[in-house]
Amino acid sequence: MGRVLVAASMLMIAIGGSLPRGVQAQVDRQRGGVAEPYAFAQRYAVNSASPANLAWVPDPAGSGRTVLLARVHETDAKVYGGIRTEISAQHEYVKSGVRWYALSMYFPGDWQFHPYPTVVAQLHTSQKTTIVSPPVALVVHDHSLDLELNFNLRKIDGPDPVTKANSSRQRLRLDRLKTQQWYCFVVRADWSSSPGSGALKIWMNGDKVYEATNSPNAYETWLGNWPKVGLYIPGMMGVTQRSMFMDFIHVGGPRSGFEEMAALTPCGVGVVGRESAQ
Repeated sequence: MGRVLVAASMLMIAIGGSLPRGVQAQVDRQRGGVAEPYAFAQRYAVNSASPANLAWVPDPAGSGRTVLLARVHETDAKVYGGIRTEISAQHEYVKSGVRWYALSMYFPGDWQFHPYPTVVAQLHTSQKTTIVSPPVALVVHDHSLDLELNFNLRKIDGPDPVTKANSSRQRLRLDRLKTQQWYCFVVRADWSSSPGSGALKIWMNGDKVYEATNSPNAYETWLGNWPKVGLYIPGMMGVTQRSMFMDFIHVGGPRSGFEEMAALTPCGVGVVGRESAQ
């Protein structure tokens, strides 16, 4: 699931744009953010078999904001070993330390439930040749929206190198999947692959659903960890096509906070302030 900027079998596009007025400086204006098609090249890379698989559309929840619609079909050519339509923020790599992320998705009313997994968001790791699962992934299995976490304390090179099989893995069920509503995730990651260090907090629609401190949460990485959102089918689809609405990716620096990041999502002010009440 590595990210390469040129491949004959996939579409690579990039996006540019700006964040809303009033956003604090700790939101990174140089990476991700709201972007229009004409400025695609500065902001995002898209992995998909066809340009028709990604469209700019009105928010299905009626907010008036512009969001993205991702599609995949079982007849699509595979991209990096799987069927996918995903966006990722250009030049966004963090090896260690604190980074904030906001990732949101909306499952349409005609979403078909099937036990084969569909990955809808990832905080992945950059590796030269080693293939491992992402440190953080949001995955749909049938009616379940799950959080999958992976990390490894081992070195990439050495007598006992990192593999998928020897990595630590955890899966948590977050919700019985609901259609026709936004799922807005805010993540604070203090990235680390060292014992006794690292922290991870994840909020879903304003509720904290995961927290770990003094705990490794990543791998030794080449360029760093990076966010992407969209549809990725790691195996068989089980259905003829899928579509999903998604927001642009928002990233923030160490002094960002939950309210600042949540305000950028389609859930917006509806979730801001709930964290302080918990």
